[in-house]
Amino acid sequence: MRVSLNWLKDYVDLTRPAGEIAHLLTMAGVEVAQVNEIGANWAHIYVGRISKLERHPNADRLLLATVDYGREPVIVVTGAPNLAVGVHVPLALAGAVLVDPYSDQPHKMTLKPTKLRGILSEGMVCSAKELGLGDDHEGILILDPDSEIGRDLRDELGDTIFVLEVTPNRGDCLSMLGVAYEIAAHLDSKAQAPAVEWAGVGRPASELVSIEIADPDLCYRYCGTVIRGVKVGPSPRWLRKRLTAAGLRPINSVVDVTNYVMWELGQPLHAFDFDTLRGGKIVVRRANAGERMVTIDHEERELDSDTLVIADNERPVALAGVMGGVDTEVSESTVNVLIESATFNQTSIRKTVRKQKLPSEASRRFEKGLPLELARIAVDRATRLMVEVAGGQAAPGVVDVCPEPPKPHVIDFPVSEVRRLLGVELSKETIVSNLRRLSVGVEDRGDILTLKPPYWRRDIRHKADVCEEIARIIGYDRLPTRLLSGSIPEPQPNQFWQNSRLLRELLVGLGINEIVTYPLVSNARQSRVPQGTVLQLKDDVNEFDERFNPSVEPLKLLNPLSADADSLRVNTICQLLETLRDNLRYRDRDLDLFEIGRIYLPQDGKLPDERNVLSVVLYKNRSGRRWGQVEAQDFYDGKAVASAIAGRFGVVVSYDRLEHPLFLAGRSASVRDPNTGELLGAVGEIHPDVLGGFDINESAVLVVFDLDRLFQRAADRRRYRQLPRYPAIRQDLAVFVAQSTPAAQVEQVIREVGQPLLESVELFDVYQGERIGGHSWEGRSLAYHLTYRLADRTLTDEEVAGKHGEIIKTLEGRLQAQLRA
Repeated sequence: MRVSLNWLKDYVDLTRPAGEIAHLLTMAGVEVAQVNEIGANWAHIYVGRISKLERHPNADRLLLATVDYGREPVIVVTGAPNLAVGVHVPLALAGAVLVDPYSDQPHKMTLKPTKLRGILSEGMVCSAKELGLGDDHEGILILDPDSEIGRDLRDELGDTIFVLEVTPNRGDCLSMLGVAYEIAAHLDSKAQAPAVEWAGVGRPASELVSIEIADPDLCYRYCGTVIRGVKVGPSPRWLRKRLTAAGLRPINSVVDVTNYVMWELGQPLHAFDFDTLRGGKIVVRRANAGERMVTIDHEERELDSDTLVIADNERPVALAGVMGGVDTEVSESTVNVLIESATFNQTSIRKTVRKQKLPSEASRRFEKGLPLELARIAVDRATRLMVEVAGGQAAPGVVDVCPEPPKPHVIDFPVSEVRRLLGVELSKETIVSNLRRLSVGVEDRGDILTLKPPYWRRDIRHKADVCEEIARIIGYDRLPTRLLSGSIPEPQPNQFWQNSRLLRELLVGLGINEIVTYPLVSNARQSRVPQGTVLQLKDDVNEFDERFNPSVEPLKLLNPLSADADSLRVNTICQLLETLRDNLRYRDRDLDLFEIGRIYLPQDGKLPDERNVLSVVLYKNRSGRRWGQVEAQDFYDGKAVASAIAGRFGVVVSYDRLEHPLFLAGRSASVRDPNTGELLGAVGEIHPDVLGGFDINESAVLVVFDLDRLFQRAADRRRYRQLPRYPAIRQDLAVFVAQSTPAAQVEQVIREVGQPLLESVELFDVYQGERIGGHSWEGRSLAYHLTYRLADRTLTDEEVAGKHGEIIKTLEGRLQAQLRA
């Protein structure tokens, strides 16, 4: 919101410096993002008039301009293409400080008389860029023809513009008058509202136009009046200057008045060419399905039943609160005008803006909600100004349709509430005084005050709002501070957060990069990941839950920001693979990613089942053990990551065969609790068809964990011990086992029997083929490194040989394994 200091002075007496006013507003919660002081550094710059133009005798592209500025005329050498005799221009004389238009960096230059091709140039006619008013340097800035010749340019164009960052609850500050009320309250002065009275002539408005609100749930009030005999043309200079200061483009005397009142009071208005309205009737209704209209930007719009329109007796003529139609647009031939001022449902306007992609200053105000009272005030103000600016005669009265007339909002406010919420002691007199500065009506009923906020402060609705206003008027920086009494409560550790931090440290230490994605996706994006995506399981059985198949829609948003983010995700794998695909444009190896995020699983008639999950993807290759070497990543790399995660939290897991369309057959496993069989996660090589859906052409390994289930079992079982003092003895063991015998079961038997001498077991080779060791074998060969060691003495060969033989016999007896020669 651009606020002109010169304009503000129409409503409130301001003598303080602009910087002090900006600080006051910011400290009160209305942030002033920028203060632009136009013309603060101008000196020796005046309003001039071109009285004569001649060709330069020594240069074809230069002109000699004689400029009159109320004193002795001066001759200026210029090459500007847009000059003509009679136009008013900024004239800078010797000593003026201007912006150098040819410098890439902001650079100031001091003007001096200069000879150009033998002719002395006594000054300069200035472009907008040279004055610091913009980037335009194509031609000279042409001033208003009504500007006074010889006037100091600071008085003509100088102003201070405050750029406000208005929060959604302070819609009143989207108007000059609202900002004036705010400043007056903090300065303990009064703001003067503009005059709205006007006199009507001829037939009353109610005989000229009828207004009907067909959908009162979307339009709460609609006011209209007719002005006959207007003259559409340029607005007067003062009006054009005000609109330009606000950042608006002047159009014509009728449209400029509606824009002026919108900026002044915060109420958008619209002017119809009254003679183009069919039947002399206005109907505020929902559009019919398939109905079309052409808006004033000459775009044809298709409407639906959710769009509120302003219609005449036959067709829609405007998108309510958004944009008017070209058929009823005010033009130079317009003679009679209907002024509209209405209060619409803010949600309806927001939906129309988003659907039609038509944001505007008017819709911005409607979306924040407007008070019912403002519609009538604004139409009266616009009528008064339009008769003054565009001429014509206003019909007596206003057609005002309001199904539910506005009622003042009343708050019963206990005086003790200030101490309870603000923690400060204030007298009742101080409270009442501060509230009246805000134009709040106050009725004193002892310990309780009956308050009536002004109509423009729709944000004051509750006791806490009242306390906030009192604190703002006093000044947040002036509220007394005091130390907390008593002891500070002990911090309550968040175990999930702490475990997540440890998990991040582990994964980053493994060389995996963390990503963070939005929980909003589209069903089309998620459908590229096969159904039942590993973690979407029933809690009591180890089956994939059929409710999470593609035919079941995820939770949809009622008001999505985009079609690609219209529902809550049911897995994080989709976004993980999308991020992998996008990063592959820049890097094709050692690209490992993980995300700790939340998924939302729909439940019939209930809130979604929210689960915290971990997803890790390992892409294609990793750096090998030698410089420059590359090694392919496969299932076992993923299993190593899964084991590291489980081991970090002291969780014992088992790996079982897993068949799922997300993974390649035979290269995936579920990660389970060996005691209960509950699924904790999964690991596997992603199926090429799935990767192809994300335009990924190489292999990738996926690791997923349900963190809620994993952290429930977390226990810090790490025990620190000194480094071993005695040597180890390593023995290799290779056995044949059946194809159905898991390697984890073989390792479990080895560890169980090898105690207490066995220190570690490492599987280093798996071979499967038609012939092993010279004879046929339908199973596979597993080879292990076994490390034996005791902490208190050196083992003997006899002890190790005895334990090694015991392990072999147990494997043969329990698992029907055969020792490989």
